[in-house]
Amino acid sequence: MKKIILFLSVIMMLVTSCAEKDTFSIKGTLPGSDYEGKQVYLKVLAENWKDQVAVDTATISNGIFEFKGLAKEGAIIHFVELAEPSDVVRPILLVVEPGQIEVSLDSISSAKGTPSNNSYQALNDKLFAISAEMRALYQKAQSDTTGTFKEELEKQFEEKDAQRSKETFDFIKSNPKSELAAYLFATRSYMFSLDQMKEISGLLDPKYKSNERLKKVDARIQALDATSEGKTFTDLKAKTPDGKDVALSDYAGKGKYVLIDFWASWCPPCRAEMPKLIEAYKTYKGKDFEIVGISLDKENEAWVNGIKTLNITWPQISDLKFWDSDLAAAYGINSIPHLVLLDKEGKILARGLSADQAVDKLSELLK
Repeated sequence: MKKIILFLSVIMMLVTSCAEKDTFSIKGTLPGSDYEGKQVYLKVLAENWKDQVAVDTATISNGIFEFKGLAKEGAIIHFVELAEPSDVVRPILLVVEPGQIEVSLDSISSAKGTPSNNSYQALNDKLFAISAEMRALYQKAQSDTTGTFKEELEKQFEEKDAQRSKETFDFIKSNPKSELAAYLFATRSYMFSLDQMKEISGLLDPKYKSNERLKKVDARIQALDATSEGKTFTDLKAKTPDGKDVALSDYAGKGKYVLIDFWASWCPPCRAEMPKLIEAYKTYKGKDFEIVGISLDKENEAWVNGIKTLNITWPQISDLKFWDSDLAAAYGINSIPHLVLLDKEGKILARGLSADQAVDKLSELLK
């Protein structure tokens, strides 16, 4: 009998030990007393990595809430947010893993206490500081009405933006097998160069690669690679504003330099740059040069009105699918305006040009 009791005691000790080893707690605080008695959700990512699903609820008492449980599946992304959305208190992404996690929900929320959360919070602190510097540079540029320091301020802004991208890239690369790294790559891949995207994609845990968001990133990598400088253009086929079928190949590779302009009538930066393209078109139209507009509009009427209002006279095509455009996807476009310059044989000379850069390039080619 003593042996049986001893055996059961050992088993209980092992079970208790394992349970303690896997235990996590999230202790959170909120500012002020406005949230007393309200609920806080603990959420996980849905399978599509876009939506979130609540898995637990806590009630705020004396400005404090708490979640407890077992983290048997390793370090998993969760979100903590008020059940009633607030413009003041921001939700936060954290990693549930064994240990005690301290969360502060505020205008700038934070999470720390375990290795994954400490390192992710350190990244966020760096990114917040860089973003603050970028905002200051932007405000300084806005107040510089003479334009005296415009070039220098733009240079500093770009350097800060590159620093922000590098910090994020280095963080993902430091622990590429984690779910957090895969999720950050899926949601922030726009920050990286093609080479960086290729590098990270090859390092991620294969079990995440079937996720729809990462599939889209991989598809974009392939599109960017296929339409990189030196490659022959990828043909596009769509409708003109009056419903006719037209292809990019009707113009590209026909002995003219072709500037592909990805734009939309609803895009303020596109509209702001359009006068420069119109002036370039007037200057070079008769010199083996053409522009082809690829619109990301979603309504034909808005597209037509935009063309008319802006006095655009070059060829235009669109599939009217907004950001789901197959035309944009074929070139890996995730922001507009985006200009792609082709040589006379249809090879890509440059892409991602601003209107000023395109004009400078054309002045060299079409003297």
